[in-house]
Amino acid sequence: MNNFFLSLILIFIAGIFQGTYGLGMKKFSPFSWEAFWVLFSVTGMLIIPLLWSSIAVTGTMKAIGGTGTNIIAGSMLFGALWGIGSILFGLAITYIGISLTYGITMGLAAIMGAVVPLLRIENVTKLPAFPFIMAGIIIMLSGIIVITLAGIMRDRQMKGKKNVSSDIKTGKYFWFGVFFSIANGIAAALLNVGFIYAQPLVKAAADMGNKIQNASLVAWVVVLWGGFLVNGGYATYLLYKNKSYGTLTQRGAERGYLSAVITSILWFAALGIYGQGAALMGSLGPAAGWTMFLALSLIVSTIWGLISGEWRGISGPKKILITGNVILIVSWIILGYANSLMN
Repeated sequence: MNNFFLSLILIFIAGIFQGTYGLGMKKFSPFSWEAFWVLFSVTGMLIIPLLWSSIAVTGTMKAIGGTGTNIIAGSMLFGALWGIGSILFGLAITYIGISLTYGITMGLAAIMGAVVPLLRIENVTKLPAFPFIMAGIIIMLSGIIVITLAGIMRDRQMKGKKNVSSDIKTGKYFWFGVFFSIANGIAAALLNVGFIYAQPLVKAAADMGNKIQNASLVAWVVVLWGGFLVNGGYATYLLYKNKSYGTLTQRGAERGYLSAVITSILWFAALGIYGQGAALMGSLGPAAGWTMFLALSLIVSTIWGLISGEWRGISGPKKILITGNVILIVSWIILGYANSLMN
């Protein structure tokens, strides 16, 4: 199998994981939110990335230790800025549900996270794939707008209506969720920027004889150190401020632990596999690959939102939501074609 098809398969798998992990953020009872987030941060941002990289990459810590402190610090800074947004992401899901949160967040993250890598490519506008990449991004943005409009219409229909999902907030809390999603979408793009900034780490690992797709894992280890400082630190602060650490040992806590572990595995599996696919795509990987990754995650999250009842009793907006996802599929096809032109 050549690198082009392998990269598409990896991005496809990563998108499924990315669109699925948010389910755990709705079902973490009997934990408090902060108890769940502490476990998610430790497991997903520290343990799993380092463990996977150590298994797949020979000399992970040597590659990190041999890279300049400016690269390490810069990568961690982008990770920390992303960390602020990821906290808001968890809160947004509790206010407006999976499908709408993913729609707004991943849309903004896709646009911003793709444009920055494109600007780093020399003479990018002269590449045969460039117009198709821009068309794919614009079409994806159109899909995001349609999905967001569907969510706003759903909110209007839900007010005073029975037999609809009680998990979705209305009124000012709905708009809090929208604001959190927008803020996270901007911050989430910095995760991809951090991955790009950390490429000297990937090169150092590859120079040791590791496959480039595996070497990409080293970048995530460092970027997520910064993410953990914000996420783990904030959640720990809330844990003691609210004295909610008791939820970690109360009856039924094993369900919360299981949810945190599964959520962490799915979440970093998405990032790690995306990084591998993007590495195989070459120079366009962080742009086209990132957008394809998030577009697919939106489609998957919409399916889960429909299954979990977030759109139960809402007919018109649901059709608009599905239309938005069809548009996302079109953008995925165009971006896949753009990547084929570079291979």
